[in-house]
Amino acid sequence: MAIFTAIATAISAAFFAGSAIATSIIAGGLALATSYAVRALTGQPQQQSGADAFGVQGKLAGGGDVPRSFGLGYHATAGSLVYANTHGAATYDTPNAILTQVIALSDLPGERLVGLWVNGARVTIALGDADYTNPGIGDLGYAVPEYIRPHNGEGSPTPHLWIKFYNGTQTAADAFVVAHCNSAERPYTSAHVGKGICYAVVHAFNDENLWSGFPTFKFELSGVPLYDPSRDSTVGGSGAHRYGNPSTWGGDGDNYPAVQIYNLLRGFSYGGAWLYGLQNTSAARLPVSNWIAQIDKCRSTVIGASGPEPSYRTGGQVNVNAQLANAIEAFLTGCQGRISEIGGFYKIHLGAPDSPTFTFSDGDILSTETQVYRPFFSLADSVNGIQATYPDPAQGWNTATAPPYPSPDSELAETLKARDGSRQLMADPSFDFVPFAEQVQRLQKSALDEAQRARTHTLSLPPAFWIVEPGDVGEWTSQRNGYDAKQFRVDAMVDRANLDVILSLTEVDPSDYDWDSAADFTPVTGGGTISNPPAPQAIDSFDAQPYTLVDSDGIGRRPAILISWGVQPGIAAVQFEVRLASDGSSVTRGRSDRPTAGNLIISQSILPATDYQVRGQFVPSSPRDMLWSDWLDVTTPDVRFSLAEFDAALTAQVTTLRDALQDRIDEAINRIASIASDVAARAPLDKQSVRSQLAARSEDALAQIDDVRTVAVTTEAAFASFSTAATATWGSTTAFVENSATAIATLDGYAAASWGVSVGVDGVITGSIRIDGGASWSAVTIQADKFQIQLTGYNGDAPLKPFTIGAVNGIPAIGINGANMYLDRSIFANAIVAKSITASEIAANTVTSDSGLIGALAVKSLSLADQAVTVPVVQTLTSNVVGGTGDRVYFSFNLSIDTTGLSGKSIPIYASLVAQWENDNFGFVDSVHQLYINNAVVCGFHAGNGGSAAISLVPLVGSTTITGTGGTVTVPVKALFQSGTATGVLAGATIFAMAAKR
Repeated sequence: MAIFTAIATAISAAFFAGSAIATSIIAGGLALATSYAVRALTGQPQQQSGADAFGVQGKLAGGGDVPRSFGLGYHATAGSLVYANTHGAATYDTPNAILTQVIALSDLPGERLVGLWVNGARVTIALGDADYTNPGIGDLGYAVPEYIRPHNGEGSPTPHLWIKFYNGTQTAADAFVVAHCNSAERPYTSAHVGKGICYAVVHAFNDENLWSGFPTFKFELSGVPLYDPSRDSTVGGSGAHRYGNPSTWGGDGDNYPAVQIYNLLRGFSYGGAWLYGLQNTSAARLPVSNWIAQIDKCRSTVIGASGPEPSYRTGGQVNVNAQLANAIEAFLTGCQGRISEIGGFYKIHLGAPDSPTFTFSDGDILSTETQVYRPFFSLADSVNGIQATYPDPAQGWNTATAPPYPSPDSELAETLKARDGSRQLMADPSFDFVPFAEQVQRLQKSALDEAQRARTHTLSLPPAFWIVEPGDVGEWTSQRNGYDAKQFRVDAMVDRANLDVILSLTEVDPSDYDWDSAADFTPVTGGGTISNPPAPQAIDSFDAQPYTLVDSDGIGRRPAILISWGVQPGIAAVQFEVRLASDGSSVTRGRSDRPTAGNLIISQSILPATDYQVRGQFVPSSPRDMLWSDWLDVTTPDVRFSLAEFDAALTAQVTTLRDALQDRIDEAINRIASIASDVAARAPLDKQSVRSQLAARSEDALAQIDDVRTVAVTTEAAFASFSTAATATWGSTTAFVENSATAIATLDGYAAASWGVSVGVDGVITGSIRIDGGASWSAVTIQADKFQIQLTGYNGDAPLKPFTIGAVNGIPAIGINGANMYLDRSIFANAIVAKSITASEIAANTVTSDSGLIGALAVKSLSLADQAVTVPVVQTLTSNVVGGTGDRVYFSFNLSIDTTGLSGKSIPIYASLVAQWENDNFGFVDSVHQLYINNAVVCGFHAGNGGSAAISLVPLVGSTTITGTGGTVTVPVKALFQSGTATGVLAGATIFAMAAKR
């Protein structure tokens, strides 16, 4: 007796009962033979929940009581945790930098990973039939693109999540987990193969801005490969499937409920051991013509919103502790299916009613037997609306609610409600194995439309109808009932001892399964899934401007940069970076822990009149990604040091010297003026003056030259002066040149002179020169926009500018154009004060033979130690030399050294090089770099198995000595690279000898 169809119980019981009793039993048990969806409308029990639930396992299971499971069709599961540990993967110093989890997904081999969800969001993976071997870090697996990002928002993007999938055919444990995750507390050895089990290995890189806890996963799987009799040409199908050869299984039939139920009835085994389903069921007990016909109904296409799609597809995870009857019923849900057992043979009927296989009329009915007719449902059995739930892949495989059928505001809804006394009688079946939104709506419509057909009959027919079976469809023409070839489905039957049969019939109509996607389908708008990681936040209104720090007197003292930003909630601080605009080198960085201030002054390490670039970033109050702003250009103000920067004592000294000099200049000017005044006021012993004037005028134009020359002597002083003024005027426009000179000599031995030239335009002096001199000093004052010197016949007669004049913090300053300070940029011996350059002022190794020739060096006594004065002999290799795997000599040459005069002296030879090797196998290096001088190893480096890195740079420095022969010495030099698996690169080498001279 079949354990999964309750109608068999009723049939068996009725087989031995009288006709009236059998008729009543069948009539009362009609609902047992209808489809799951139709029975759900009448409030009958659905499949079990809890441990026996089917569909999507949304949470990661763990512990020792997790039942074995496998998937049929397209489905999702969180799997069960097999192993977890943290480690540094021999690459990171942090011991818990990476969390590794091994998650079992199916206890039967052959499933394929077709999708992945992380923390509720779908991510991109490379799809494959077996394990992932895509490039990653070492052997971590495939790097998930959505999780390639800067670590904690800093640095270059690096992978933060890797996945590797095994489909159950693996023969060895995951090498990376064994090598890097195995520990005494949590062992994971080479024995952890997981033979026959589909599982995933996921590695998550710790990042506080990315993970708020352990990451969660949902794996979309294809289901195990199934045997499809419609694809087996040896049993009436078409294709290469063979039941005895599982390697031929798999294809589109894996998603069809008829194929899935067929395989459940045949049973699932692995390695010869039964796992789930019926045991020892022969193919003869599942009539192949029936099953192929129903499989073809699943495969037949329906025009959906996105184009043609199969009529029925189902998928879900099956736990082996669930009753087989419940598992089969869950798949029947997705296809309006029914299954029957007839004498040990199992048949299935799904979807729309099949074509009629028999006909009968009123005359065929045995009038002597009891008949039962139900023209309509009772109110308790009436349903006028349906709204199902189902797992929606578009919403992270969470349970979604389909739009109700019929639409509450439709005419059909109002008609059905009116029939039931304006009552809203809704049913809410659960399609746990149907992750397809449009198929769910098709199932709702067909289930409700079929459920409105209330006519059911229970009647007896003669032995001619003995071949009729449950699930068959017949046509009944009845004048009494007004039927004209009306179709009825056989829901149950009883064979009587006299060969009569009792049939339970339900009205059906193929039009109940008609589907017009444009009119019947309501697009589903999901609630969306969590985007993880969240989108990074940019800093708001970030700006950078030059700024000057002033003292209490308002005088600029320091250059600075003022940054500002927009105030936002959820921000703990604002951090910034400053770099040089010229080469991008870092200058300073820091942060403000008062983001509400909105601005910050940066002064540390900031120079005046310099081009910088500044960027900023918010620091969140809770971990999440933040974006840096663009680099902003800013030039700092030209604020220089002044006397205010020095301490009081030094400032006083500088000020005193400056004031003393100014006093002497003022004294000369005053004495010249005083003596001139005395000469003019007192009668000189002798005085002569010459005055002349030359002028030309025409209306508004005037040109004039005035000249005054005076000489005078008194009893105390001699005085001479002259003054010339040239003036040109046109209306209100005037230009002039004045030239004056004065010389005095006094009785008390004082002498002074003053000479000056002034040039002016429109009453404003635009240039002047003044020279004042006393007995032992002089002063030159020049007021000019430019000071230039020209040497005729050179530099294209263009003048040179030896001086630069400006103001620093309001104080005049002058600079010398150093590039032209000396004709050949050299300082000659006669310009150097004797004994002014001492050894303490000469940096080490700054005076060498390369600095120039030293000729005619005369010394009374000169003592030099050996090699105190050296002449280097140098050989340099600047280009890279690349070596592949295996031994290779990078270079080999002879260094020739002239040791004239050095016979018997030790001569040192030095060498340096930078070596690099790359290894394709993470964590395993086998290479040797060695440098030979005079056939002796002077330096080297060896990295054996288990080397510290896949790519490394190593500087090698070594030396040796040879003995001078008084002639030329030849020294052979070579660099050797030995490698088993690595690739070596010589980044550069220098070999030189220091040949001593005495």
